Amino acid sequence: MPSNLKRMLSSSDARLRLVEEKFDVGTWTWDIETSEVSWSPGLFRILGLDPAVSVPTIDLYQSLVHPDDQLDFSDAIGLASDRRLKDRTYRVIRPDGSLRWLRSKGQPYFDRAGNPVAMHGVAADVTHLQELEANLEEAKTWRAALARLLDDHIWRAYPDGKLVETTEWSKLTGQSPAEARDWEQLSAIHPDDRQHFLGAWEKAISTGLKFEVTIRVRDVSGQFVTLTGRAVPIRDEQGKIREWVGHTIYKDEALLVANRTGVLQSAQIRAARALLGWPASQLAEAADVSFSTVRRIETSTEALRPESLDKVRQALERAGIVFGTDSQGGISLGLRATTRRP
Repeated sequence: MPSNLKRMLSSSDARLRLVEEKFDVGTWTWDIETSEVSWSPGLFRILGLDPAVSVPTIDLYQSLVHPDDQLDFSDAIGLASDRRLKDRTYRVIRPDGSLRWLRSKGQPYFDRAGNPVAMHGVAADVTHLQELEANLEEAKTWRAALARLLDDHIWRAYPDGKLVETTEWSKLTGQSPAEARDWEQLSAIHPDDRQHFLGAWEKAISTGLKFEVTIRVRDVSGQFVTLTGRAVPIRDEQGKIREWVGHTIYKDEALLVANRTGVLQSAQIRAARALLGWPASQLAEAADVSFSTVRRIETSTEALRPESLDKVRQALERAGIVFGTDSQGGISLGLRATTRRP
């Protein structure tokens, strides 16, 4: 054999081995008439076998394929024409017990009479792709479940705090996606709450801690609605914030949550009124309840109607009191930064 041809063949084999190693693929051949099979070094590697020890056979191949993915090789002619053998994804269990996913594509070859005599094919290890697909499907399932649980009030933001998904915000405010992302204008947020909102985001972004803020937002009807936004950071493998995932609770929903997790106590109402510098009469007027109701609330909340307590809480929130939940599930309170005491 000429030396140039030898070098070409040797170079071709080297390139094939390189491709098999880099792309985790292997080739196979099946002689249908003799039932003999041959595997390339890449396929031996994918199957977890040593080519110096193992002899490729149909029986060996079948012993490695997952029981639920095996094909019937008793009808070789029929199988060669089966579409599944031309393109299939299946599982193998290696001798060491590890499970791998393979994607195999085969091409039949025929004699002059049109009968299949052999098949050649290539197989790739696609385990990582299958795992990614499974993880994505699981993530979709979790997201759908969370959306149902949280009434679809879920949103995402970039590391700088600007919205990734603007559908809910646009539906609430009527703003376009571009306007929703342009938080420098903050046109839909109540003027008295804008700095409070920006401060909360800046603190969360700089510290990487949980974001939480209660603000008033102008809806499509032109009315202001009170909502609480919460978000936590999602980090990459290096710990860098990749995005924020958040949830919005609207005023009525927030009251329901507060009633489930804890009820305002008399001491908390007195403290809130003190933060505002309000006399009891001013709280009664702001909440549209009687002066005697305020006095009873500040003595004990047990015998009061929930509606009266809700009115008092809403009046305090409108005035700038922010209620939250501490790590023990109790209710904490503070004064919104932009609120001025008389």
